[in-house]
Amino acid sequence: MRLSVVVPCFNEEGNIGRVVEQAAQVGRRHNSDLEIVVVDDGSTDDTASVLRSLKAENPELRVVEHPRNRGYGAAVRSGLDRASMDYVFLTDGDGQFDLQELPSAMRLLSEHDVVAGYRENRQDGWWRSLWGRIWTALVNRALGLHVRDANCAFKLLPQSLLRSSDLRSEGAFISAELLLEARRFELSIAECAVSHYPRRAGRQTGASLRVIVKAFRELAECLPRRWRTRAETVRRAPQ
Repeated sequence: MRLSVVVPCFNEEGNIGRVVEQAAQVGRRHNSDLEIVVVDDGSTDDTASVLRSLKAENPELRVVEHPRNRGYGAAVRSGLDRASMDYVFLTDGDGQFDLQELPSAMRLLSEHDVVAGYRENRQDGWWRSLWGRIWTALVNRALGLHVRDANCAFKLLPQSLLRSSDLRSEGAFISAELLLEARRFELSIAECAVSHYPRRAGRQTGASLRVIVKAFRELAECLPRRWRTRAETVRRAPQ
């Protein structure tokens, strides 16, 4: 498999090195061609310096720099735009996933188009766990999805989907938007359980009030697309 690993990050100087090195180790072992695309979304710590050092040891590494913080969705989209391989693995730069589990997810692509991970035992506090359950239930209801963990940053996607998709999210809604696009193109989605580990360094920002409000706004803006998708599906159905 020719694989792009896309890693958005913001102020992850204490984590991004471990993520890149693990992605390189796993990717070299299991893929015929590999690139690692890290998007530094306007970090104000030493993330940029760490990435410069990593490039000397990891020729697969490509770094995209945002001059200012634009948001999680914008960082994901920048990484996806830069990705050039046949499949894209999307994960986060916080080091809370074990990329040694990636080969098991890749095997599911023999029978499915997309693989979406779900965290069996979240390790980021009761508030984020509660918010994650509420958000997943909401987007499943609103968008007609049937997934266990809409925001899990452990996803394998075909390049063909990304080139055909109309992604617009600038914030946390991007994960659900990717699944909605997969559904729009009638792709099969396999789910796989993935381990989740406590953050070793840095600070979480994913469940701040600002991020939550932005996610709700982007969900509301996306609903007309969901209705158009439903109408197109009905028109294609045999009469």
